[in-house]
Amino acid sequence: MEKFKKVASDVIKEVTGHWSKPAKGNYVSYKEIMNLGIGGMGQQFVTLVTGCLALSAGNTLLGATLGIKPLHLQYMATVQTVLNLIFYVIRGKIVDNTRTKYGRFRPYIAIMGFPLVIVSAVFIFLPFETMSYSTVLALTFCFSITISMVQPFYLDSYTELQTVISPDSKERTKVITINALVYSAAPTITGFLVPVLVNFTGGYTSISSYRWIYVPIAVLGLGLNFFAAFGCKERVVASKNYVQRVGVIEGCLQIYRNKHWWLRTVAGLVSFLEGACGGIFMWIYIYDVQDTTQYGVLNTVLGTASGIGMAITPWILGKLGNKKLLIFHNSMNILFVTAMTFTFKMPLLLFVFMYLNAMINSFANVYNQVMHSEVKDYQQYISGKRMDFMFGTAGLITTPITLCTGYIIPWVYEYMGLTVDYDILYDPQIRNSLFFVLCCLSVLGAVLNLIPFMFYSMSREKHRNIIKVLEYRAMFDDYEKGCLTQDRIDLNVEGIRESYGFISAPEPDFALLRRNLKEAKGREAKKTAAAALKEAKALMTEKQESAILTDELDKFNKPEICHQVKRAQELLDMGIDNLTGFTKDTVNEAKAQQAVTKEEKEMKKYDVRRAKRLVRMSKRIKKCYPDGVKVPEEDLVEKAFNMPKDTPEQDKARSRAVERAEKTLLRYGRVMKPWLDAQELLRQERISRTILDDVMKRYDEYHGCAEESAKA
Repeated sequence: MEKFKKVASDVIKEVTGHWSKPAKGNYVSYKEIMNLGIGGMGQQFVTLVTGCLALSAGNTLLGATLGIKPLHLQYMATVQTVLNLIFYVIRGKIVDNTRTKYGRFRPYIAIMGFPLVIVSAVFIFLPFETMSYSTVLALTFCFSITISMVQPFYLDSYTELQTVISPDSKERTKVITINALVYSAAPTITGFLVPVLVNFTGGYTSISSYRWIYVPIAVLGLGLNFFAAFGCKERVVASKNYVQRVGVIEGCLQIYRNKHWWLRTVAGLVSFLEGACGGIFMWIYIYDVQDTTQYGVLNTVLGTASGIGMAITPWILGKLGNKKLLIFHNSMNILFVTAMTFTFKMPLLLFVFMYLNAMINSFANVYNQVMHSEVKDYQQYISGKRMDFMFGTAGLITTPITLCTGYIIPWVYEYMGLTVDYDILYDPQIRNSLFFVLCCLSVLGAVLNLIPFMFYSMSREKHRNIIKVLEYRAMFDDYEKGCLTQDRIDLNVEGIRESYGFISAPEPDFALLRRNLKEAKGREAKKTAAAALKEAKALMTEKQESAILTDELDKFNKPEICHQVKRAQELLDMGIDNLTGFTKDTVNEAKAQQAVTKEEKEMKKYDVRRAKRLVRMSKRIKKCYPDGVKVPEEDLVEKAFNMPKDTPEQDKARSRAVERAEKTLLRYGRVMKPWLDAQELLRQERISRTILDDVMKRYDEYHGCAEESAKA
């Protein structure tokens, strides 16, 4: 009891002491975390009503209430998916190039909930009872397409806000965990209230339930959104002068080089199977037990499982790491869904396994966000550009597979006899057969989902060094333009010295450590020997992953990079007005180079790729700049943003100027990419000669003075 009191006291002191100001070394205060969580509750309330227009075979409103056939819903979903090809490209380009004083995501969180609630409410209040089936189909399609076009601006912006709220992976895990605990109160509340209230509005199959329960809850959610929109900050590791410019094709091609993204994407392709049995619990209480009040109570209790799971996730994540936790989660998920397959005829026993499964599944609420953040950080590491919504655009490459797999669940529904008349679920034989098949599909999905992550290699140590590299790169612009802060100097120098400390540490004698563990007598001795072996393994991991940073620091001493610098200088020496003479002969010359050693082969490979890019650049220059290349001003977008906007005419002119400026810069960047890459490489090489020694000197001088002041 005393230990519990001490823990509780420490938690209270931690929260109250850092409510408005984060602890040293952290970025996020508890007040900001709470704002994020309350905003998440608002999002959950809004999506309660937008979910009513989801073109899914398990949608109770569209299926049981409005009587739309499962396959008809899937036909509309197919068209929706195809149209999303266009919507995704537009959204990705808009959001990833958004630049406001409020950040990239928060404006969309504040604004986009309103059209979603309005459109959903108008649809729900339509007089469906007077309409023909074809009219209901047409209206459902139009309203659902509208929701699918707008909703990602709203939902994905909140998701992405969590990934940029802190650049520190450990703190980000803590933030996501606490946030999940806060916003999970929303589904817990609605999980209890809605099943109880629908008893007064005719049940889940009555349109009145959606009109007088779902819509008011969504309106409440709109107000809660502002806590996240105006009470949080976005923190991306980048120079103060960094301006985001991402072309759609360029961004997608760069993402396709991200192996970690591919693993998550492949796993996501089978996720629809894992959720196949998601709706059977509600259907059991509608068509079997026929007691929505009991369902509401059990649903509320079920909500506590997520809270428990998310509360222990940081501890488990700290012990296992992302990959091992994911494997553990999926393995337990397979076990519990298998148990559900043989217990759905016994609702209370089914509930026990559902509770355990929900607790296990809540781990994903935390580690999925953490892994998503790590994948984006890795993308920034390999490409040099920060991309967020562009990941959704890149994911459209899997659309043909998604279109095909989307028919599996609706086909199963109709094959098992569930079409327009959901009342057939009152028949236990039909109901039990359908539920058994859905549970088996969920087990299969959980097994398939696990396979890709066996190859996931992003460890905590690797990610930490990637962040160090990003911090080091961000320092270049600030250093060159004279706006380098002491905080950034401290962060970089301490990170660099830590990594070099791991590199220079002597390699442990594992044979001796294992022998000590084997020969240890007594519990304490074995515990000490095991701890020493574990510490040695951790050190070796740190030594291995520290090479990510040290390779970045030493890259301009490597022969292959020196060769690239030489080629870059040769290109710039030609001058910007003499870049149209590259032809196929340029590529043939590169291919004709002699290469014997490994280094020579790497250089030849680089030269061939470079020659092909130069040929493409020449063609684009002739097409886009027939009268000669016009170099746009670097601050072209900045000048457009700074134009007056006091009147509607001025605001309109400003928007047009910003759009023109961004198009000009994007076109120049696309056409002149080899030229710009050469400039950037030479700039980095020039700065790298002095930056490290200079910031080390500044660090030592500052902290030497600080120590002397402290002593005085």
